Amino acid sequence: PITASNAANAITISTPALSLDFRNPTLTNGAVTRVNGTPANLTIAGTDSFGLVTAAGNQRIAILALNNAGTIELAASDLAGGVSLDETGVISTVTAATAGTHIKSAAARTNVAYRVIGFVDATFTTGTGWGSLTVVQGQGGQALTAMATIGYGQTWQNVVGSRAFNTNYYNTTGRPIQVNVSAGVANGGVTLVINGITVASITTVTGYSNTELMSGIVPPGGSYSVVPSGSSPIFGAWAELR
Repeated sequence: PITASNAANAITISTPALSLDFRNPTLTNGAVTRVNGTPANLTIAGTDSFGLVTAAGNQRIAILALNNAGTIELAASDLAGGVSLDETGVISTVTAATAGTHIKSAAARTNVAYRVIGFVDATFTTGTGWGSLTVVQGQGGQALTAMATIGYGQTWQNVVGSRAFNTNYYNTTGRPIQVNVSAGVANGGVTLVINGITVASITTVTGYSNTELMSGIVPPGGSYSVVPSGSSPIFGAWAELR
């Protein structure tokens, strides 16, 4: 269970005594360590914007437990920042979370193991801080399973400058990614191929005054490529949610 409260546009997180299993901070070591303790409260200040610049409705803040050399500490991460929280890696934290990729904790930590223990929803307004809490969620049930699905811990990235036609690329992220490609070709077609299967195609009959969009989801470890069948192929855009 977690407890959250809001006062003076800041959120305070507390928990009772915890007993949690943490992965080893060395990624090639599969050992698991059980840590017991009651962490100190965490305050998410009104200046901890996580990169938010305006009031944008409810923001979901994941609450984390860190293993700091055998002591459990609390941390927080805004899911809108695209930080992966699937518990397969380690994280580093800061004391002032002013960017979407920042993870807030009372003291900065480097490459520590963590567990997701819940989340809170609240609105954020620039210059004011955090508004009323609308949801406080402990880890019970299936509430946090969505964090390992497509869209959570991922952001849209413009990769058109590093992509080419007729080249196989591979999804090495360990999670599904979505690929959006806008392309055109003179008097022919263009296909989006994932794991050897054509999942989308476009056809141009009289030239390519405009490019058209293709989209597909690439499974973990899957290959993907864009294959033209006409002349003078061009990209309008290539973006990946990853």
